[in-house]
Order: sequence, then structure tokens, then C-alpha cells
Amino acid sequence: MAFNVFISYSTKDLPLVERVRTLLQDSSVKVFVAEHSVEPGESLRDKILAAIEVCDLFLLLWSRNSDESRWVQQEVGVATSSGKTILPILLDGDLAMPGLLGDTKYLRAHGEPEKALAWLRQNVFARAHKKQQSEGLAWLGLGAAILYLLSRE
Repeated sequence: MAFNVFISYSTKDLPLVERVRTLLQDSSVKVFVAEHSVEPGESLRDKILAAIEVCDLFLLLWSRNSDESRWVQQEVGVATSSGKTILPILLDGDLAMPGLLGDTKYLRAHGEPEKALAWLRQNVFARAHKKQQSEGLAWLGLGAAILYLLSRE
């Protein structure tokens, strides 16, 4: 099963969002970006809530633009209350993190964006690999249990 990444962002930052989405897109990683993941006529609210519910990583692209976005504030609230792993990426150097994430370590992207994006890519792929390994072990354990039960008959 794919590692699900939800990207929370302001549409004013869409060029960077596209860059991050392209950077993370892989067969083992599924990236949710509302701009591409929600079809015309579908409920943004329903699709966003469902995507946050199944995400393995909530990626917050935090900028002055996202600070002014009610959607981003609500998405952060939902992810926080759902106990999701949140990785904030600070795009503007002098901006404070949202209140709910005040104690969360964030990734600085405003000084050396290429270095930050390289770290992000490596970290997300490592998390995806770890998820695949743990799912493989779960299937192996289930298979062993079935074999044990069959051998007892």
C-alpha cells in the first residue's frame, strides 16, 4: 500500500506546491493536492477530510499566504485532532507557526530551499520504505499463523 502524503497549502503558493508534489511523486508515495486530487463537482470538504483521515504524513507548507487561509487553518485543526504526523515546512523566515503547532519542530525552507527539499524527499521515501516493510512483516505474520492453523488440522 502506498505511503499517503497530504499537502496543506495556500493556492497562492501553488508553484511551490507543484514542485513538492513532483519531487515526492513515486510508486510508493501517493500525494494529495486538492488542486489535482479533487475533480470538478466533487465536495472539497469531503475529499479533504477523507484524505487527511488516511494520510501517513500531513505536510504543511506554511507561508504568509497559508497563514491567511481559512482552509489551511481548518486542515491543521483536523490533522492535529486526528493525531496525524505533521511536518511543517516554513517558507517565510519571520513567520510564527500556527498555535496548534507551536511546539512542533519544522523544516526551514526559506534560507536553503534546495537543501530542505532534498531532506524532505529523502525523509518521505524513508518513511514510505518503513511502512512497506512493516506491512510486509504483518502479511508474513498472518501467513505464518494461517500455516500453523492449517497444520493443526
